[in-house]
Amino acid sequence: MTRVGQSRGFTLVEMLVVISIIVVLVAILVPTIQTARHQARMVQCRTQMNDLMLAMTEYKRQYRRYPPRPIYDDTRQMYIGGFSALYPNFVDDWRKMVCPDDRTVFGKEQEAKSRRYCSYNGLINMVDDPASSEPWQFATDSDTGNLTITYNYHGYDVEGWDRNTPLVQGTDPLPTWLSSEGRSWKHYPRLANRYAPEYTVVTHCPFHRDFYHADQDKRDTMIRLSSDTDAIVVQQWQAVSGGGSMFEKQD
Repeated sequence: MTRVGQSRGFTLVEMLVVISIIVVLVAILVPTIQTARHQARMVQCRTQMNDLMLAMTEYKRQYRRYPPRPIYDDTRQMYIGGFSALYPNFVDDWRKMVCPDDRTVFGKEQEAKSRRYCSYNGLINMVDDPASSEPWQFATDSDTGNLTITYNYHGYDVEGWDRNTPLVQGTDPLPTWLSSEGRSWKHYPRLANRYAPEYTVVTHCPFHRDFYHADQDKRDTMIRLSSDTDAIVVQQWQAVSGGGSMFEKQD
């Protein structure tokens, strides 16, 4: 005699099938969610860059020049110049100074705020060597020997770092990537030039690169004096062709 309404549990095979389906769904959804979050952080980064550009425009109006190259002042134990010069008089919210993908000063936010740290100035020693005796100083790029400053004051080298030794009009020859197009020193895209062209890249943010697995896919967020923002492929901008990299020419 069959018992009516008798409940029946899942068999082992059925449970394994359900678990397999869940695993597949998670494998599909997790990368999609991570990509969406990454894109949202890049959008936030662009928004912060635009806010900083508005502040820089006001700084330029008052001082008739752009902020000087950023340095870390050991005596005052804080950053001066670069975007740090905008806080707190032109930017009152320090959080706008830190890219949402920047984990450099994670857990040290209050100290970083007091030192006027800004992601958009460049990479510091704390990135590679938190035990360094000078962790707040800018790191040195092994390829070019330049400090890893992304604030474009002296003009970029081929790797996209601000030059330690700037090219000087009257001493150095005009770069071929300018002369070949009939342009002059006034068209050199750097913030030391108070009349820098609108296409001048002000900074690029390298803190999004860890999201990408392959070097050829790595992208930086950048902003020009015109306030136009974009996500640039790092290797493409670093590639040397026609007498200069895209970081140097900024076309």
